[in-house]
Amino acid sequence: MLLEVHERFQLVQMLPAEGKYEALKTIRRQRESLSFDPEEIKLLGLTSTTNPDGSVATTWDGTKASLVVKDIPIDEYMTSYFRKKLVGIEDEGKLNENLVSLYEKFVIIGFK
Repeated sequence: MLLEVHERFQLVQMLPAEGKYEALKTIRRQRESLSFDPEEIKLLGLTSTTNPDGSVATTWDGTKASLVVKDIPIDEYMTSYFRKKLVGIEDEGKLNENLVSLYEKFVIIGFK
């Protein structure tokens, strides 16, 4: 699936930290495939800073983000997971602008 920089970050944030062994193996592979390689980090100027509340903020050069659209393999298990997660967010009325493109890819287009 072709994913933009912000979509990759959003999907990583959706990944669960806990689960059964097999699920965690799949989740780890997905996290690795969504991560950025050294060339992408350099090109985008990716930087992470820790906020006073302990959260991490990541920034990148938005003008170069269009150069880093990447085809990421997403297996059936993870596709289903992301679809359910996005549908749940939408059902709660908490879908935001950052998630719209992912909602379209996993939910709208995914069912056609």
